[in-house]
Amino acid sequence: MVNTNRIYFGKTIDGKDVWNYKLKGEIEAVISAYGATIVSLSVPDKNNELIDVVLGYESLKDYETNSKYLGATVGRCCNRIEKGMFELDGKVFKLACNDGANHLHGGLRGFNTKVWEAEEVENGVKFSYLSQDGEEGYPANLKVSAVYTLDGRALKINYIAEADDTTVCNLTNHAYFNLSGNGDILNQKIKICADYFTENNDESLPTGKILSVENTPLDFREFKTIKKDIDDEYYQIQFAKGFDNNWVIKDFDGKIKQAAEAYDENTGIKLQVYTDYPGIQFYSGNYLEGSSNGKNNTTVSNRSAFCLECQYFPNAMLHKNFYQPILKKGEIYNKTIVYKF
Repeated sequence: MVNTNRIYFGKTIDGKDVWNYKLKGEIEAVISAYGATIVSLSVPDKNNELIDVVLGYESLKDYETNSKYLGATVGRCCNRIEKGMFELDGKVFKLACNDGANHLHGGLRGFNTKVWEAEEVENGVKFSYLSQDGEEGYPANLKVSAVYTLDGRALKINYIAEADDTTVCNLTNHAYFNLSGNGDILNQKIKICADYFTENNDESLPTGKILSVENTPLDFREFKTIKKDIDDEYYQIQFAKGFDNNWVIKDFDGKIKQAAEAYDENTGIKLQVYTDYPGIQFYSGNYLEGSSNGKNNTTVSNRSAFCLECQYFPNAMLHKNFYQPILKKGEIYNKTIVYKF
């Protein structure tokens, strides 16, 4: 049985009321209507004490004024699109560029900045948003929902979307995990169910090449600590100042399967990530520069958390050998991410 409580979070800068929803079952989650964002996620450690394992902010103002996407739903298209340009049905579209010359996580005001409509559902909450034709440069009206539910010790996210014309759709959650609850994540262990990764250039944009992890520091087929290779001289790591690549989930067939695991020996907490997306981005928090404080006045600092973002491959519109995040009129976008502890 999951109990749901609605908690007032405040008013946005433009005066909209925002509510958070606390889901309480075997684990506890607080999800905000601002950005359909995971504010906290508390799970039992080896002593059966609850530890909040995600970064987040205490106030709505902090979510509005900081751009780290902590726990947010990001879209229409997560990750990067080179020069913010793509072609659909013979027409070129130009998006807002907010990461140098490139488009990142939906643009200047992506889904992470929107106040979503919310309704309680069985074992959770459903957030809905209408992205209008032309928003951030994207074509078509897109109706999207993000449904968060608890199932035992798992938080499940289901993304459903429908458009009135062909568009791009690639939604994910940008939770930053620290399985110790605080400090750095260097001694935490990661395993990724992938034999291949997509090569990046020095702007963190996939080049179109899919490379083997064999004999590279990006081989996470067995558990290893994050610190082991995070400062390796390998060019992919040097480009990103740590880990920040997309891995190709092994044996992808469109069905939900395990994509990654993380483990902390101190707390005994293990995270398993399941999805029906073809890729997963492992990011080691390389650009959390400490300019803001999160919950409990803890500095959001370099390598204080990691992300495991399930997704279509970044920059896919430029590389037709990648799975394409194209949603056509009449089709239903239906993707799932599960964080199981």
